[in-house]
Amino acid sequence: MKKNIISLVKLPDIIISELYLRLFQEKNSLIIFTLHGLFYSKKESNQNLVYPQTWITKDQFHQFVEYYLKHNYTFVSPNDILHGLDNDKKYIMITFDDGYYNNNLALPILKKYQIPALFFISTNHIKKNKCFWWDILYRERIKSGISKKEIVHENRQLKSKTPEEIEKYLIEKFGEEAFKPKSDIDRPFTPSELRDLSKEKNIFLGNHTSDHAILTNYSSNDIRSQINDAQEFIYNITGITPIAISYPNGNYSDKIIKISKETGIKLGITTEPRKNKLPIGYQINNCMNLGRFDLSGSDNIINQCKLFRSDLLLYTYFQNFLSKRQINQRNIFY
Repeated sequence: MKKNIISLVKLPDIIISELYLRLFQEKNSLIIFTLHGLFYSKKESNQNLVYPQTWITKDQFHQFVEYYLKHNYTFVSPNDILHGLDNDKKYIMITFDDGYYNNNLALPILKKYQIPALFFISTNHIKKNKCFWWDILYRERIKSGISKKEIVHENRQLKSKTPEEIEKYLIEKFGEEAFKPKSDIDRPFTPSELRDLSKEKNIFLGNHTSDHAILTNYSSNDIRSQINDAQEFIYNITGITPIAISYPNGNYSDKIIKISKETGIKLGITTEPRKNKLPIGYQINNCMNLGRFDLSGSDNIINQCKLFRSDLLLYTYFQNFLSKRQINQRNIFY
């Protein structure tokens, strides 16, 4: 229901964004985008190994990059943001959540245009080489003929549990074998592949907790443990200490921000769909709850790019309203 309403809101927004960009000068800002995985081609999505809503193909990713370069956006790294972004440019930051191996498909495009990207890593999935639980749920339920609406409902219910409780639930339903990756589409990086990724120019690694833990479900000590364990794992593998966190499922609070900063994090990324006003910088103290948009492979990429340039979006207001009321019941899998 929520997804259908959002889709209806987006339709007039596409028209409004076209008119806005023709009639007005868009405001300089930082736009952050999140992706989860990249398909080599659309055929891969038909295998139903992963939940496909926030995935796009490598060709769509190429379109996205070229569009914003053509419209004079500067692609920035987390370090650029912390050092300070002035009001005189339009900025983009690319982020990938979770740590899927197929994120490597972005590297040739990033290298071609010499632009940075930030990869948020859920470290225990890499350490244990296990699938992400939302993909297991989607894959197994689709195989058994369950509707997507029912899968979304089940996903919402599971988000109120800890990763340990979710894993136990899925093992009871589908068995331990369900956690074994089926191909390069659904598997995470290996530790050695993560190390290789970290050595690439313009590649930055971020914290996505050790278990993709929805931190608002946790005590202060467990929040600190989830963040610290991920920091230590990434450092031990790559020699890099992340300075940025993507809050799993977008859930955050003042307490989570405080603990994140105490562990050395300086940049926090939410799932609130909005442009980030300038100026931005660590000294300005506005870096721990930055907004971010999703790209969908099922929608026209260029239309989405235009949409998110607009400073007048009904979708943004509507999604933020729902997020504040139902932050634990998002129907997008993060």
